[in-house]
Amino acid sequence: MNHCGRRVRDASTSSQLQCKLWIVNELSELALFPKSVVLLGGWYANFIVPLLIEHGVSYITNFDLDPDVKKLSYKFNKTYKDDETYKCYLTNVMFDSIFNIKFKSKPDMIINTSCEHMFPMTRFKKLNRGLFNNVVHVLQSTNDDQYDDHINCVSSPEELAEQAEFVDVMYSGTKTLDNGMERFMVIGR
Repeated sequence: MNHCGRRVRDASTSSQLQCKLWIVNELSELALFPKSVVLLGGWYANFIVPLLIEHGVSYITNFDLDPDVKKLSYKFNKTYKDDETYKCYLTNVMFDSIFNIKFKSKPDMIINTSCEHMFPMTRFKKLNRGLFNNVVHVLQSTNDDQYDDHINCVSSPEELAEQAEFVDVMYSGTKTLDNGMERFMVIGR
């Protein structure tokens, strides 16, 4: 899969790790480690899966639309795939419902570190009406709109929470990454 070399490098930068560590740190501060997590656009999940499992998450389901993701994410997370702690599905969560997926255990957290690449989370909620009621959401985005695939940038964490229609914001923050990109994160329902 030589054609994936650049994407694997992009998924393995210090900035990518900073974003995932930020999630784990804030979830620790909030004492909010769930049993079962859904990753939306989790890409290769090379950092987030081991970090979450080290903090007690029992099961992680990753949804991504890139056809190369499944094979490569299973290479990065072979141990977790083999022990059925990690599963990856290829689907576009902004157009296809995941309502019929048989989860190993009912998800109690959704993590989307790629909000700038997708329509607002309200679209996902409408497609999966009722499936994720009262589930904690962890969302990250940016105001960096210089990339063609950044179709949904926001100007602040408050805008990200508003766009997701949060009624309970547990955390809201901004971080400037090593690569200079400003990232926003909100945790809430």
